[in-house]
Amino acid sequence: MEVRDPDWRPLEAVLSPRACEDFMYMGHAGDLVLYKHRDTRRYLNIDAVTGRFYRYADGCYIEVERDWVLDHVQGLI
Repeated sequence: MEVRDPDWRPLEAVLSPRACEDFMYMGHAGDLVLYKHRDTRRYLNIDAVTGRFYRYADGCYIEVERDWVLDHVQGLI
């Protein structure tokens, strides 16, 4: 993970301004921008180039569905 200046554009492209307030910028992993939900502490990892979503599991990032990851990060599943 690499810490840079916060990049909110990938998150703002997916969520409303109000929903973005629930996230903290955590850093980058290559092209992935890592955000953490302030209540659930779950990560939302978005590729800054493609807009695709990833989850960190078993030592690597795997692509996941948008709807699933948004529900997961909010603690709905």
